[in-house]
Amino acid sequence: MDAIAEHLGWSGWRSRGVGATTLAAGLAVVLGGLAVRSLQTSVTLALLLLLLALRLQSRTTGMTLLWGYWLLAPFLRRLLELAVEAPGADPLSLLPFLGTAMLALLELREDRLDRRARTILLLASAGFAIGVPAGLAADPAAGGFAVFAYLAALSAFVLGWGDGVRPGSGLTLYRVLAVALIPLSAYAVLQYFVPLAAWDAHWVATAPINSIGAPQEHHIRVFSTLNSPFTFAIVLVVGILLGLGARRSTSFTVAVAIPIVLALALTFVRSAWLVLAIGILVFAFAARGRQGGRIITVVALCVVGLLVVGHGNATTSAFTHRLTSLGNPSEDKSAQERLETTERLLPSAIQEPLGHGVGQAGLAVRLEEGQGQRLETVDDGYLALLYQVGPFGFLLVLAALIASLTAAVQAIGRPGANRQAAAALLAALTSLAVALVSSDVFFGVPGAILWYCCGLATAAASQELRAEPDWPIND
Repeated sequence: MDAIAEHLGWSGWRSRGVGATTLAAGLAVVLGGLAVRSLQTSVTLALLLLLLALRLQSRTTGMTLLWGYWLLAPFLRRLLELAVEAPGADPLSLLPFLGTAMLALLELREDRLDRRARTILLLASAGFAIGVPAGLAADPAAGGFAVFAYLAALSAFVLGWGDGVRPGSGLTLYRVLAVALIPLSAYAVLQYFVPLAAWDAHWVATAPINSIGAPQEHHIRVFSTLNSPFTFAIVLVVGILLGLGARRSTSFTVAVAIPIVLALALTFVRSAWLVLAIGILVFAFAARGRQGGRIITVVALCVVGLLVVGHGNATTSAFTHRLTSLGNPSEDKSAQERLETTERLLPSAIQEPLGHGVGQAGLAVRLEEGQGQRLETVDDGYLALLYQVGPFGFLLVLAALIASLTAAVQAIGRPGANRQAAAALLAALTSLAVALVSSDVFFGVPGAILWYCCGLATAAASQELRAEPDWPIND
């Protein structure tokens, strides 16, 4: 409470008779009143206040809590839905978005972006903004939510920049994933092999998740504490790739990789394995040296070991069949559906210079066809963006991504850089850019991670960095 008051400039708040007890009591009354009307709203506001207080006390603690919100907020939503019925629009779904935007605003007050960082941020912001008028005109609710979601995820660019330029700040995303992915992966494995907990069963039964069923009968594609198999798979892929830049012994790497690889296999998300393979190839090319090759060998052995040990097992056979079907588009139903969607929407997207409007495709979609309207998900982040913001907005956002990837490449060759760590960052960023082909990665936790990595890469190419010793950009 003192930290919040000091940050807001209320230096004499105690002398004016407003004590901590009074202020805390007032907040308790407000939150209690909200809890009567909506428990989810009360919890959301309480967690935002906690995040603000901890961030003002310690940036590292605040950033760690924010990434925790991204990973655990869907799980908390499911728990609360068992206790009380969630409102139509659950405010807890906004918690990580609001937290990211709030911390980004604090960062902008404390840190000054350099010219390149400002340019990248402005390019992406302008690209999304082009589709705002049409989106709000077509559907104010969907358009407003999409604008907020995309820009809140984009604000993570500022947080990545802050991690890069602050001495001793550490790479908070990697530090959280290094700790969290093991229990999250273990929980995912339990989701597959034992009956679902009540909260997860309710989510599977009520949530609009496409293709939640696993190829093996009576099983699901796991999602852990997140809200979909694809989202969980992408977070695992990023964790694996960033982990390649860490200084760890071979035995430790194997122990960490095995449960994560197993959980990734049980998501049955084929595109995740494709982007992982591309990321590993990028890392191998960029890192060079024996150390990079040794870690890549360990990851490869974990994958091979998973298949060999489970040979003849129904789950492993289902996983192998699904993975190998990725190379046979003629028999791949989902691939055919994506091609048909592209053929249908691409001409319309190109013909609208300013787009059909943000919120009209992708995850906040509402497409008009004929006299009616129907919901449709476009499983291509690039196509969804092009449809919403048009060619001009699309090129602006694409330019921001290309500039960030260029910065990541430059960071590898910068004097004093730790090549292995910088190569891991480039691999993670490249994998996310490739993953956009299969889903709208600009949205949600993948979007926050994408733009965070863009900010970190920009800082790595522009500044003399001093990161934590467990994952340094510089030696």
